[in-house]
Amino acid sequence: MVATILRLRLTTTIHQLRGEGWRVLVLIGGAIWALTLLPSVAWTAHGLAARQADVRMDAYTAIIAVLVVGWAVVPVLVSGLDDSLEPGRFSSFGASAGRLMPGLTVSAFVTIPALFFLVALTMFATSWWSDGVGTFAVAFVGGLLSLATMVFSARVTVLWASRLLQSRRSREASFLAMFVAAFLLAPLASVVLADGLDTLLAYDLRPVLGSIRTTPIGSPIGAAGAAAAGDWSAAAAGLGLAAAWVLLLWLVWRVNVAHVLVHPVYRGGGARPRDDRILAAARRAERRSASRFAFERPTVAGVAVTARAIRYWFSDPRYLAAIVSVAVFPILFFFLVYPAFGSPVGVVVAVPIMLAGTIGWGRHNDLAFDSSALWLDVVSGKLGRDVMRGRVVASLMWSVPVVFVGVGAAAAIARRPDLLPAMTGASLGVLGTSLGISALTSILLPYRAPAPGENPFSAEVGSAGAGLLAQAVSSITAWVVAVPVVLPLVAALVWSPEWGWLGLVTGTATGFGVLVLSIRRAGVLYDRKSGRLVAAVS
Repeated sequence: MVATILRLRLTTTIHQLRGEGWRVLVLIGGAIWALTLLPSVAWTAHGLAARQADVRMDAYTAIIAVLVVGWAVVPVLVSGLDDSLEPGRFSSFGASAGRLMPGLTVSAFVTIPALFFLVALTMFATSWWSDGVGTFAVAFVGGLLSLATMVFSARVTVLWASRLLQSRRSREASFLAMFVAAFLLAPLASVVLADGLDTLLAYDLRPVLGSIRTTPIGSPIGAAGAAAAGDWSAAAAGLGLAAAWVLLLWLVWRVNVAHVLVHPVYRGGGARPRDDRILAAARRAERRSASRFAFERPTVAGVAVTARAIRYWFSDPRYLAAIVSVAVFPILFFFLVYPAFGSPVGVVVAVPIMLAGTIGWGRHNDLAFDSSALWLDVVSGKLGRDVMRGRVVASLMWSVPVVFVGVGAAAAIARRPDLLPAMTGASLGVLGTSLGISALTSILLPYRAPAPGENPFSAEVGSAGAGLLAQAVSSITAWVVAVPVVLPLVAALVWSPEWGWLGLVTGTATGFGVLVLSIRRAGVLYDRKSGRLVAAVS
């Protein structure tokens, strides 16, 4: 089975490279990037070889800790580029997890990132050569165990994240844990950074690194240090702890693979709505015909699309994953990054603007997420403007309050209430312009996304290249268009807060104007390209 999976992966990769030129560019770019980093890794290993063993251990412990966290988090955010490691794709083969795991395990190590870190960790192990061949052997084995920890952690976190967002109770528990962690991080960061970043690095970091070496993540480094000191029993214990942790991660991965094989499409938490929200919203729209959006009377079709999209935001794991990713940024920045750099006002006022831009930019694949209902909208007539307006309204209903909260939090943390008008205008302007650009790019550059009920962190085969192109175009265009909106905030920050009132008017007006014009143009393109849209995202 190992040879079969490897051969299947190689064949799939070859076909993808032949049919999608972007994959060749990514492969070549990744290989070149890895090769250019190897001299720096070798120079670091050579420099650490001349240091004392305790300094070497501290440096390697910090490096390994950061790498393990990166391997655990990054695949959740950018997964889908490697389609061969998605276990749900093997559910139709009838093979058990026991037969698939050897092949999946080997395939997980035959990737450019895994091979690069294998070479890098081997170079790091050579810095222990001066302490003896035995110490080098311990360091080399420890490096292999650290690599296995990184690779298996990536597999486990991706599968866990996808399962956590499936059932209603697990979603609620995840959001509760996230907000509790945010409230706990605030006082913790204040206490840790109270004496400044230099004091933290000089006096507080070394005990933390020593504590990490008592865990399975840092025990391979502690084993090498123990071997250099001649304590071979401690070295063996450190390697044994790391090996046990690797085995545990592999077993957890195996359990999740077995679950995915018999649950290829997750069905959520079993919620049973007692009424039809979409029809109820349509009936209310008929009674509230005086309401207006984008200078037009809301139609029944538009309100139905809005009601449908609102339900997505509160029940669909794909949309909930987007909300989680949006919420993580300000939490980490306000509580960790911002205090570490001395709390500059110019940085904190940019957080709500970046938050608004991230929310708007993320909607470039909004139409692809609704692929299962797209055909119904298309066959219902020329409803392009109603569909696009309805989806934007659903996003605005939660994003505008979030942006206002971010603006208020930034003003309170920076202790600059005089910048509230400037930040509000800039944030609303960026939100409106980025949502408008995303509405256009979702029509001009459509690509397939995970279908309803599927793993929200996966990607459809052949869609990653189009996704990267759409993301690049939408992000660059949105930020270029948003530059004039932010200028009054810069003027208020550099010269006088009075500029903020001008920014409040110009930012809000610009955001609203770009959004309205983009929705109208996107609606025309939607009707014109409806057939091709269905083919592109289905």
